[in-house]
Order: sequence, then structure tokens, then C-alpha cells
Amino acid sequence: MRCLKMIAVILVPLMLSLTGCGSDSSGTTSANNPFTTSGGNTSGDGTSPPTPTGSGTVLSYNLVLSLISPSGTGTTVGPNSKVIATAILTDSSGNPVANQPIKFEAVEGPVAIDPAIVTTDSSGKAINLLTAGATTTSAIDVIMKASTSVNSQLVTAIGMFKIMRSESNIIKFMTTKGPTDPDGTLNTLRVTLTNASTPSSRTILQQVPFQILDNNGVPRVRVPVTISIYSEIGDCPVFIDSPEAAARTVTTDDTGLGIFNAGVTVVVPPVGSENACSIIYKAEAVDPNNPPATIYSYGGFIAVLENVLPE
Repeated sequence: MRCLKMIAVILVPLMLSLTGCGSDSSGTTSANNPFTTSGGNTSGDGTSPPTPTGSGTVLSYNLVLSLISPSGTGTTVGPNSKVIATAILTDSSGNPVANQPIKFEAVEGPVAIDPAIVTTDSSGKAINLLTAGATTTSAIDVIMKASTSVNSQLVTAIGMFKIMRSESNIIKFMTTKGPTDPDGTLNTLRVTLTNASTPSSRTILQQVPFQILDNNGVPRVRVPVTISIYSEIGDCPVFIDSPEAAARTVTTDDTGLGIFNAGVTVVVPPVGSENACSIIYKAEAVDPNNPPATIYSYGGFIAVLENVLPE
């Protein structure tokens, strides 16, 4: 019995010392708790804490902003050109966040933003069409910011595009040229009839696409271009888009492209012969970099109507 009392005396202090480890009843976290923030981003064993999961998890959100010209040629545009701004909002699981207002604003640089707020669609995207401002410098960076607040969390993203101001712009006709052209600059459109009766006539059309580019090759969008007949050789009425019009205005689209029809009415020649007409058209526009000045370009084609004997 005396020995048992001595053992009990030894065990009681040992048990009291062991109960001093771990967390208290109030739930205070220890250094080994993986969700504690007081010890940095690592748990007590030196490894990264696990990501919380389950229905009670508080989601985080991610916003990405991309800026590109409508032609898809990159993030460099000319003055007064359009820029497509796309903000994509997702949660921490990668799911799109819909019906969320995204605010677009300029941190630095000239740009027009209208509207300033766009709501995300079902894919989490908010797409806005910006207008690069005019600038007197050869190159300037524009820094854009997109932001929103989701469940009291402020989420932002930054993007950038460059405005390049060239000394001049050009109108480029995008027609192919055949090897039989007399001077290498005109297309030849040949129509062959078989034993056609005379007198009669045929209308020959050429679709003419064109593009306005600055000296850096950047398309200029929404530029009005006046297309007119500059000259004609041969007895053949010519027109732009309709027989009643010798001129019309075509505005370049969001890729800097425009298109029109140049037409010519050619008299059917006697069987075994042909008639030919030469048409020169002119494209003219206000220089986007220098409004008092104009830019212009010439194009054209040769229309040939042949009347052959039946074989």
C-alpha cells in the first residue's frame, strides 16, 4: 500500500503537465491548424495549408481584361480607331459569373468609353467597344482598368493597348491583277457571248474591296470614303453601285475594310468581234491624322465583251 501511494504521487504531476498542450475550450487555434493566418502560408509541418472546400466555402473571384483591335491584328491601333475590350469574370472554381456589372475606366491615355458599365453574360464576359483618342505624339500607351464588386469582394484587372500615329494613311485596293493587263495595274474582265444579236448591251460588274491603313499597317476603321468615276475610255456608260450613280460614300467597317461595285454597260459587238472599255475610279477620304488634308487612291479595270460564232 505504501508503494501504491508513492506511484500515485508521481503520476498526478505528470498528468497535469500533459494537459497543458493543444487548444483551449474557446477554440483558439494553434500553430498546427492549417487555416491559421498568424503563422504565414505554411502549416506547422512546413507544408502549404489545404484549400477550404464544402458548402460553407467563401469563393474568391478572378477578372481578366483583354484589349485588341477589331481586325485581330494585335493591341496597336491608330488614332480614333476602335478597340475591343473583353473582361471575363470567374470564381475560384473557374465557373463564369453572370449578370455582374463591370466598370471600364482609363488609368492613363486618351480613350473614349461608352458605356462605362457592361454586364457580364452567361459566359462571364463583358464586351465593350472603346475608341482610341487623337494624339499628337507618334506613340502613346493607354492603360485600361476593369473592376467589379462580388459579394463584397473588389476584383480588378488591368490591360494596355498602344496608339500609333503615322505621318500619313493610304487607301489600298485589294483586287487581283491578271498577267494580260497592258500596264500591270488594271484587271481585265472578259465576257464572252455566242452569236448574240445586236443591237443590245451587257452590264459588267467588278466588286472592289479596299482598306485604309496607316504606315504601320494598322487598319483605320469608320472612315467615310468617297468613290467616284475618274475617267473612262470607250463608248460605255459607267457607274458606282447603281446605273444612276457616278459616285457614292462607303464607310470602312471595324476591320478598316470597305467594298463597292464598279459597273460598265458595254454594247454587244457584231459576231466575230469585241468591244472594250477602260474604267478608272477614285477613292478619296479625309486624312484621319490631319483633317484638313485628304488621302486618295486610284484603281480600275478593262471590260471586254466578245461576241463569237457558235462552234
